[in-house]
Amino acid sequence: MRWFKIYALIVIILSTFVGVVSFYILDIIPILYKFYMGYEIATSKLDQLSTFSMKMSNELQIYAMFSFLTFGIFYFIKRINQYFIVLLIFLLIHFLFIVEVTDFVIFKRFYQMLLMLPLLWIFFDFFTFGKETYKNRITNSFLYITLLCLVIPGLYLPPFFSGIQGWTTQIDKSENFPIAGVFLVRKDGEEIRFSRSIVSPINFVVRLNSYMARAEPQKLGELLKFYKKIYKKRYATLKNGLVPSQKILGKLAYPTHNPHGNFDYSKFPPKSIKEIKISTKYYNWDKKFIKEEVIAREVW
Repeated sequence: MRWFKIYALIVIILSTFVGVVSFYILDIIPILYKFYMGYEIATSKLDQLSTFSMKMSNELQIYAMFSFLTFGIFYFIKRINQYFIVLLIFLLIHFLFIVEVTDFVIFKRFYQMLLMLPLLWIFFDFFTFGKETYKNRITNSFLYITLLCLVIPGLYLPPFFSGIQGWTTQIDKSENFPIAGVFLVRKDGEEIRFSRSIVSPINFVVRLNSYMARAEPQKLGELLKFYKKIYKKRYATLKNGLVPSQKILGKLAYPTHNPHGNFDYSKFPPKSIKEIKISTKYYNWDKKFIKEEVIAREVW
């Protein structure tokens, strides 16, 4: 365990350094911003910079103290099984309490990485790459690479990561709002959206539609026939308010890749539908329907 003590000591020293630096963040951030963005821009955003710097300083202090405490305990550990117990305790404390009061993803990920790095050494000792068969060596190597990707840069494993950061969109309310997708039309004229999650948990249906319309518009009819076949096959699950990926575990199933509408299909049995179509409907911002552009339709 000598290597573990050395590692713990390094992190303790690093935590102490970060704790000291955190008290100077209020001065460092504005200086860096002035250097990169210019004096005038930095001066105009001084209040925002002060708030941001204060928040960063507070979170750095939290993680510095927490790391110091964690690895201070790790330093006195004598057996590997004790490491796993302490690791579990601090992971629980971190995810149940500290994550709730901190916002900087990079701090969360870096702390988790420091916490989990000893696992890589432990697993490296556990895997023997010498006298094993070629097949076992390949299997162990891929498993170890997977662990490496999960730990660096910090426990990238559900539910311990914060998703993709920074996706935004610009909205111009002077223009009508378009809703594009696939729609099922009942014989009495009622319509319902064909949820993207019906086809796949990845649910990139909109991308598939736009690609087909752009690259191979002559095959849109075949695409709609495919959607019709899928709907008929999976209706038994859909009518119960579940998407196909929830067939076994129900609401406990892992979420789909993208957000999706889970509509009430109980009143849209396959025999009641007259057509399926790909279209774009336009609404104003008062939710009033303006027009519809049908790209393709297929009689049921």
